[in-house]
Amino acid sequence: MKKIVIAVISCLALSVSAAQACEFCTVHNGLGQYNNQGDFVSLAYRSTYASTTVDGGSSVQSGHDHNLSINTVQAYYQHSFSENLKGQLVVPYLQKKQNHDGESDSSSGLGDVIAMLRYTVWGDHDQFLAVMGGLKLPTGTKKNENGTNTFSPDLALGTGSTDPLIGLVYNHNIGLWNYSLDALYKFSGKGYDGYQFGNVLNLGLNGYYTLNNNFNIGAGFLSETTAADNDSDGTVTGAAGTVDSTGGTVIFAQPAIQYTRENFYAELAYQLPVYRNFIGTQLVVDNKLVLSVRYAF
Repeated sequence: MKKIVIAVISCLALSVSAAQACEFCTVHNGLGQYNNQGDFVSLAYRSTYASTTVDGGSSVQSGHDHNLSINTVQAYYQHSFSENLKGQLVVPYLQKKQNHDGESDSSSGLGDVIAMLRYTVWGDHDQFLAVMGGLKLPTGTKKNENGTNTFSPDLALGTGSTDPLIGLVYNHNIGLWNYSLDALYKFSGKGYDGYQFGNVLNLGLNGYYTLNNNFNIGAGFLSETTAADNDSDGTVTGAAGTVDSTGGTVIFAQPAIQYTRENFYAELAYQLPVYRNFIGTQLVVDNKLVLSVRYAF
């Protein structure tokens, strides 16, 4: 089986809310360093749980009276237009549930679809640099807040905005080792009820080691830095302008194990925050579990 490099490992924040809840969702292509430079499809399941409240970088509360769980099933498709030009389409389905002071609310459905292009500007199969660009489309619906018509950032399935994305990815295969470095930046537009999520910068550094013909182990770090949100007319928060207690930085450590067999790949990854520095007081992610499978053809 020929080892070639990563297609895309990129991160995208789907929502950071005025209700002090952060969701960090990885756009996962269903395996990192294996890519036959042709077409493939993948399916990934991601479980995200947030129950810890932080003030800046310090935990102030952890419990079950205020939490947010997000389960995502994501379909990913890559099409090769040429040796250097690839197209990607990401379609997520979300299930969200929030508990707060004995009350609960939930939502489920199609999230915001992402369409991207990746172009290799330098290198070959063992080492290359590629640039990426695309759009996050407003296909996810607006979630209303407890019977009102006001947008609920915590439970929304989409932002209501069309957001440009730009990024790059560098990959290098050295013997039994593979290394990848990627970056993705999202320019957030004005969405539902005039609410605008902060711009997002995502960085990833990952390494994999080949144990044998069927198994690889990996480890790395994923980071996300978000700017503060803005409520342009005050409809959502009651006050126009910058939204308090939104924005900040988190770094996740990510161990992973992979199984490969011919054109089939599977990966189990666990993401644990090792650094957090948020603006104000926010509910933040405790951990994420990602299971993905991919088939190349």
